[in-house]
Amino acid sequence: MAGAHFKVLILGAGSGGISVAARLKKHLGGSAIGIIEPAEFHFYQPLWTLVGAGVVAKETTQRPMQSMIPDGVSWIKDHVQNVKAAEKKVVCASGKEITYDFLLVATGLKLDWGKIKGLEGQLGGNGICSIYQYADAEKTAQMIAAFKGGDAIFTMPPVPIKCAGAPQKIMYLAEEIFTKNGVREKSRISFAAAGKVIFGVPAFAAPLMKVAERKKIELKFSHKLIEVKPEAYLAVFEKTVETLVNGETKASVERVELHYDLLHVVPPMSAHDYIRESNLAFVSGPQAGWLKVDQGTLQHQDHANIFGIGDVTGVPNSKTGAAIRKQAPIVTQNMIDVMEGRKATHIYDGYSSCPLITGMGKVILAEFGYDGKLMPSFPMDMTKERRSMWILKKDLLPPMYWHGMMKGWL
Repeated sequence: MAGAHFKVLILGAGSGGISVAARLKKHLGGSAIGIIEPAEFHFYQPLWTLVGAGVVAKETTQRPMQSMIPDGVSWIKDHVQNVKAAEKKVVCASGKEITYDFLLVATGLKLDWGKIKGLEGQLGGNGICSIYQYADAEKTAQMIAAFKGGDAIFTMPPVPIKCAGAPQKIMYLAEEIFTKNGVREKSRISFAAAGKVIFGVPAFAAPLMKVAERKKIELKFSHKLIEVKPEAYLAVFEKTVETLVNGETKASVERVELHYDLLHVVPPMSAHDYIRESNLAFVSGPQAGWLKVDQGTLQHQDHANIFGIGDVTGVPNSKTGAAIRKQAPIVTQNMIDVMEGRKATHIYDGYSSCPLITGMGKVILAEFGYDGKLMPSFPMDMTKERRSMWILKKDLLPPMYWHGMMKGWL
């Protein structure tokens, strides 16, 4: 089925797709740009943690997609089925074929709920909740508020995931809600994480360990959730145990079942299947399965007319909205340079930011780049919990997102 042709075709109308479209429009005009996006609504996902704690209403995080598409830019409301990079063509689920001169892959990632056995259809019931989906975030708030005590387990899958701090942010907020509701003393809170540390950047891991100690949270590292048994209120984990044998570290895996009364689930995550099927992803190495771009220029390593932005990219950063805010002007300028016959020379340094909510009114603003390099925006010790950063997170960043970043100004 024949389709349209665009100078720039963008896959995905999330944070990355919209912000770059707004920037490119100023240079190319809207008619040169098309966006393939099936969703009816655009979401500001960083607030879902606060939705899950009952602090803000979920409706404040949602806007109609049509209102987000820059004027003059074409919106193709369809699903991507395949990318034929050699032919400069994208095949949609409807059968429509869209051709392009330049392609921006801004598809985000997918939540692999199906990789946890027994979980399908269980969110919102039998004590199981999650802030990683729009409707379920509000249900999480209801379940946390109604908790009467017992075992509350908050899980963390293997990285990379989007907003790697969120699994523990909602835990800290829940702990305060339990305390306020008078059920904390008869509750046991556990953080069951697939990794070996509470946070990947040591400078911020140290204060977070103190927060967990202060809140009397049990840390269960090397615990990967693989199954839930809702009727029995059991969570099944693969626990990795390392032992020293003849001077060498040997790892073995044990199956562990833990009872829960409240289970907050964060699923494993991956790039969409069509990225791998289109041969656009790394096939090996630490970024296997993610879009094969240069970590500096974000230009595809095999196709000079393809760029990536956001969660889909195979770069060793933390997948956050703040990372996309830094990537957007770099990707935009690199695309323009290549269009005009120059090389892509603008470099993304891996910057990401994670406002680590440690309680109501308390935030540690973690800002860092590649290799965990600290990159603070403010002249103060950013490993400290601060109310000012709570105000930034809750009240200032959302309007900056809607009226600045999504308009191509920030």
